[in-house]
Amino acid sequence: MNEHNITNESLALSMMLVVVAILISHKEKLALEKDILWSVARAVIQLVIVGYVLKYIFGVNHAILTLLMVLFICFNAAYNAQKRSKYIDKAFTSSFIAITTGAGLTLAVLVLSGSIEFTPMQVIPISGMIAGNAMVAVGLCYNNLGQRFSSEQQQIQEKLQSGRNAENGVCGAYSRQYSRVADPDH
Repeated sequence: MNEHNITNESLALSMMLVVVAILISHKEKLALEKDILWSVARAVIQLVIVGYVLKYIFGVNHAILTLLMVLFICFNAAYNAQKRSKYIDKAFTSSFIAITTGAGLTLAVLVLSGSIEFTPMQVIPISGMIAGNAMVAVGLCYNNLGQRFSSEQQQIQEKLQSGRNAENGVCGAYSRQYSRVADPDH
């Protein structure tokens, strides 16, 4: 495994971005300095922990540990995606199933086609990218669906009061959402 050394100069340059953000916050009187410093400290601690965990997993190079890490990534993506769902019951479950299935199928195609090897060093970063993109897509879907429910609330209420069940009452909003996901210009 290639070792990458982080120099003091590279750390100082990366901290300059934080200093610029703090200066802008102070100049614009946004009062975000404490939040910025807290976020930087938290990010450094998280990255150090993740670095040690990944170094261990890469060193062990075991398939079960790699799969557990992929499941953890999908779990985390589903958890963050469901935060955007105000109107949907069991959003975590459907998010987890969708993200895990999509990531699993994509990884299977990549591994079986020989594009990547099933090693932690290749599978974990790729699964993180796949799950991250899926998390954003699911989150946007939840946001759009929530906006549609809000804007069409009167129509949905009328359908429900006229005796339609919940599934039929929101069917139009769901179908428009599906077409929007398939064709964003729609």
